Amino acid sequence: MWRSQGPPIGIPVPRREALRWMGGVAAAAMIDGCAPLSIALRLYPEPDHQVADGVMRAFVEAVIPGAARDDPNLVRAFFDPFYPFTRYRSWFVWDLDRRARRLFGRPYPELDLERRTRVIQDGLSSGDGTAARVYDGAIFLGQVAFYAGIYDDDRGCPLIHFEGASGLLPLEQQTYPAPGRFLAEAATADGNPP
Repeated sequence: MWRSQGPPIGIPVPRREALRWMGGVAAAAMIDGCAPLSIALRLYPEPDHQVADGVMRAFVEAVIPGAARDDPNLVRAFFDPFYPFTRYRSWFVWDLDRRARRLFGRPYPELDLERRTRVIQDGLSSGDGTAARVYDGAIFLGQVAFYAGIYDDDRGCPLIHFEGASGLLPLEQQTYPAPGRFLAEAATADGNPP
């Protein structure tokens, strides 16, 4: 008889029942809406760096219109161990590609911008809270890394007209020549109230 929960602690479980229970867990992880199990049990293939790079570049290009796919820093944040997203990158790459193949029959990087956007929308609205949070995190990290220029302070971001650290105005254009003239006059000669 199938149990919906694991066996009670301390009671020996026949091998056949244990295998059936573990098979049920693995089957549940492979179902479309079970991202937490597939992530926790690592039930997805590990893509090589070149494939992951291509998928992530196509993804960032979809969430940031106007981003150049050949920008060397475009997807650097997704591979940076400083950010916690790197733990989910392989699953995310696999999930994007899996959804693209299911919806359109082609790998994710080969889709046009509209179809890549629909794949992302499918991930965000999949009904699986974990998948939606991973997709949200990927979008947020991609946008922050791109617009903030976290890997190149001097370059800035032309899409939002930020010239970067080297493009700041000279000090004489950032301040007034005699800023004291904007201060209020003292009520008494020594500046203390009467």
